[in-house]
Amino acid sequence: MKLPVTWINESFKKDYSAIELSDLLTLSGIESEIEKDKGEEVLDISLTPNRADCFSYKGIIQEISALDNAKIINIKQTEPVIHHNQAMVVDVKSKIDSPVFMTRVIKSINRKAKTPKWLKKKLDRSGYKSINAIVDIANYVMLETGQPLHTYDLKKIDTKIVVRRADDKEPIDILDGSRKILDSNFLVIADIKKPLGIAGIMGSMDSGISEDTEDIVLESAYFNFETIMGRARSLSLHSEASMRFERGVDPAIQEYAIQRFTNLINEIAGGKNGPIHSSITNKEVPKNKFIMLRKDKIKQILGITIPNQTIKNILYRLDMEINEKDFGYIGWSVKAPSYRFDINEECDLIEEISRVYGFEHIPEKIEEQSMTLKSKSSRQLKREKIDTVFHRLGYNEVVNYSFVSPSMNSLSNSTQDMIDLQNPISIEMSVMRNSLWPGLLNNLSHNIKRQHKDIKIFEIGKLFTSKKKKPVEKNVIAGLIYGQRRRESWAYKKNLLDFYDLKGHLEDLFNTFEVKNITFKSASHPMLCPGVAAEIEFKNKKVGIIGMLNPELSADMKLDHDPFIFEIDYSCIQLPILKSFVNSEYHPSSRRDLSFVISNEVIIDEILTEIKRLKIKELKDMVVFDLFDKNDGETTQKSVSIGLIFQAKSRTLRDAEIDEYISKVIKMLEVIFQINIR
Repeated sequence: MKLPVTWINESFKKDYSAIELSDLLTLSGIESEIEKDKGEEVLDISLTPNRADCFSYKGIIQEISALDNAKIINIKQTEPVIHHNQAMVVDVKSKIDSPVFMTRVIKSINRKAKTPKWLKKKLDRSGYKSINAIVDIANYVMLETGQPLHTYDLKKIDTKIVVRRADDKEPIDILDGSRKILDSNFLVIADIKKPLGIAGIMGSMDSGISEDTEDIVLESAYFNFETIMGRARSLSLHSEASMRFERGVDPAIQEYAIQRFTNLINEIAGGKNGPIHSSITNKEVPKNKFIMLRKDKIKQILGITIPNQTIKNILYRLDMEINEKDFGYIGWSVKAPSYRFDINEECDLIEEISRVYGFEHIPEKIEEQSMTLKSKSSRQLKREKIDTVFHRLGYNEVVNYSFVSPSMNSLSNSTQDMIDLQNPISIEMSVMRNSLWPGLLNNLSHNIKRQHKDIKIFEIGKLFTSKKKKPVEKNVIAGLIYGQRRRESWAYKKNLLDFYDLKGHLEDLFNTFEVKNITFKSASHPMLCPGVAAEIEFKNKKVGIIGMLNPELSADMKLDHDPFIFEIDYSCIQLPILKSFVNSEYHPSSRRDLSFVISNEVIIDEILTEIKRLKIKELKDMVVFDLFDKNDGETTQKSVSIGLIFQAKSRTLRDAEIDEYISKVIKMLEVIFQINIR
């Protein structure tokens, strides 16, 4: 918005220089720059959306008056003479959109009257082009008061004005010559047959004034800013009226603006005035409320003590209403004027006080505070340790939405466990996830489309299921690997990541947290390939599952290889107990190797578990160091070699003792697994 400095000075006894005005406004938060237009200094003022009250000459001089405590020279407005009783009938059907709607019929305007030079000059310096007397006066009053006005040719209005929502696909030819198609999101001003304009934005070609216009209907209205906001942009339109209405105008200035226009048109082009016809819905007109302003809160936020009388003077300069009764010791009850609809809370009032008091009068102070380093909680340490394990193995962490499609949930679990969202974003995000796998597979697909070939990702998050119609949440860790084991190089053969890579990664995790007695047992799952899936058990309880993605799903996703995925219960991993002292194992160990043939159906891990159940306390470790499969007729068998390591804490074991332990192990294996010792 642009305003000539000479025009601003008309309202004050003091002649401000352009630099004084620019500094005064800028330092208070209203940025302004100085321009020269035909030798005259003009302020180019940039306003933030919350300061719509300054979007006019009246608003700027009120701001200058408050900031500099300067008295405004008010020129009293006279009441226009009423020459006839004709009024335009107005039917406001959407009162919440237009709680204030005023009209006046002005007849017999001298259509040959010219806009006076003083008015043309002010409009020109403010960036408005002169059109004709009626339009120029309407623009001038809008610039002066902040209230947009609209003029209609009386003879072009059929019977009455109707304020309503537009019909779907309702066409209107507007003043810029284009045709717009409206819907019920738009408010229109219409007569009984046609739309006369888009409320708060632009009038129509069918109702606009022309060089032959002598009788007009003047409109001055308050439109709800939410009704106007964004509508002009959606139609690729821009108007000074829409810019003001969508930011908000003073809901109490409509009558003043209509009277101001009437006086000017009578002075410049004559005309005979009718009475003002008003349609006001008081309950829909926004009203400012009293806000409690506390003295101690001012000091707390600004860090200084401002004298009570100074605060009251600032509030009065800002045209605030103050009620000190019953609040004198703690503060004041304050209500902002109607044009300051941006002041709704105590902090807004304190901001106004600081602006007018002057930011330069608030001393800078560096906050000093004693700080102590807090130790991390066990939960944080656990999470960091898990992240470290996976990052060391080359994984990247992902975070996905907790919402998935019902089809993905039904793959990973039964449909009866689904928790539906009442107001989903889309059908693809309409239920709470009961597995992290769908999100990981989406991440995989997203990365492959962007030419990432080798992928390792993990996620820690919640699953959501229902038990007896009550929601249940559970934290889990899930991961996915896909692609080559190593980066492409001449030194290595290409080897794809497989089940045992992922199993080894999980064993690294368990070993880091000293989780022992973990077993992997063959299992089935609808999302995993039969025969390449295993349940993870801890203390005879299922804590997770691991396997290769079902080839059918891989084919649907158009994957070149099969990814491998896992999901484990977050609670099965706990931080190990810190050890302050560990005995050194200084007595020598002895190793015995066993080689035997066993059915291919037997899982080697089951053999190791059974050996552990013998509870030989001197058995410190076991290692599977050889495995060979062979075909013996129709029976498939495998040869296994296991190293058993024995060690005592207080002495060196004798051969006879070790032989006894080995005999015990062999006897158990022969009974349970029918092994053949080689």
